[in-house]
Amino acid sequence: MKDDNKKLIEKIFSKQDKLGRWAYDKKIKRTRPGYEHYIPAYKATLWTLITLADLKCSPNDSRAKKALKILLRDFYKPKTGIFGWSDNTYGTHEPSPCLNGNLLYLYFYFGGKTTKKILNVIKFFHKYQRFDDGNFKTPMEFPYFGKRERCYSSHTCYWGVTKLFKGLSFIPLSQRTTESQELMRKCIDFILKHEVCFSSRKKNKPLHKMIICLTFPNMYSSDFLEILWLLAREDIKDKRGQRAVKLLKSKQNTDGTWNLERLISNTIGSFGKKDKPNPFITERAREVIEYYSKPLRW
Repeated sequence: MKDDNKKLIEKIFSKQDKLGRWAYDKKIKRTRPGYEHYIPAYKATLWTLITLADLKCSPNDSRAKKALKILLRDFYKPKTGIFGWSDNTYGTHEPSPCLNGNLLYLYFYFGGKTTKKILNVIKFFHKYQRFDDGNFKTPMEFPYFGKRERCYSSHTCYWGVTKLFKGLSFIPLSQRTTESQELMRKCIDFILKHEVCFSSRKKNKPLHKMIICLTFPNMYSSDFLEILWLLAREDIKDKRGQRAVKLLKSKQNTDGTWNLERLISNTIGSFGKKDKPNPFITERAREVIEYYSKPLRW
């Protein structure tokens, strides 16, 4: 598995350009400024760096750090103090908790130290991130501006919460602030309210058809395995996660493997075939099952 990972990682780096980018398109830079590291999905620099981190690329790899430096420079917007696409106050999808969560994940995975800019991001979402469960009357004030679609619509975006959780989880314990700990606790509480991947109202229904399909790598929409894995990283063992653990066990093949159920297309590199045993998913699933097999702390 480790040798296969190394080969795949090197194959991905072989497609990196001299400036440290992947799939960079001057036309996108011209026609959709701010999205040049985001489009095409899921091949552009942001997504490829997420892939490398999910593949357990060395946190000290200088090629990855070079790419990360570009993302941090071009996505950070001083006017708002968070990561985004638009140089105006906000674009259509902003403020985006999933984008900011993914960039926090990359920053701390590749060894970043807490800076004023990073603290700005954490403080912003500590103050403004929503954890309502629908029936939200969207304020006209900053940073909502009466939006009724996408990231800050009439219902909290679950993907935004899980990606924030992922980013916060990779902050070393010694660098966690009161704000980051409180924000992560709110993320965890919201996730457990939904029993990891289920509707809080229709208990037998998944939150979304994608969330119960095992996938790799995890881009902006987490699958339930990634969420369980993150909860295990934080040593969160709660009875409200047991339905999701049971679901994961039910998907195990007789030979002890798990299949790739949702294929992420248009990535740099191949991560297996749909509905076939997958080594990346199997490795993570075994880690999760081992953790949750230990006695519950009620």
